[in-house]
Amino acid sequence: MKILILFVLFIIFLSFPKFLAAKTAPSCYSHPGGSYCQYNGYVRQIYVNSGNLILMYFEKALDVSVAADVGLDVTNGGAGMIKISDNPEFAKMFYSTALAAQASKRKVIVQLRRSGSYLTIDRIWLDEERVEN
Repeated sequence: MKILILFVLFIIFLSFPKFLAAKTAPSCYSHPGGSYCQYNGYVRQIYVNSGNLILMYFEKALDVSVAADVGLDVTNGGAGMIKISDNPEFAKMFYSTALAAQASKRKVIVQLRRSGSYLTIDRIWLDEERVEN
């Protein structure tokens, strides 16, 4: 019976970090070259529509007052956006990178600038960290 209890505790211990993992929201920074926000986390959801828009949803929404503190006016902090027609080649590469991150359970780092309904994503990194199942 002790072995069974130890085994169950071991399994719980291995899964414990998943329960403790805090959801990540973007952070915002003032910079001489222009203020920006940065998200380091997982792609919660990605959305593409026929209206020329890609939205990548964050694990936890950006508090829009944090963006306002660095001069970025945004009304929706739940996602970052890319208008496909602004740079179709970047939009394709961004979308494929975000999908690869989601499929491989790896984090991304994205930077967001220009204000509007959503902040605009203008770069992405695929992190090396993986989530173990």
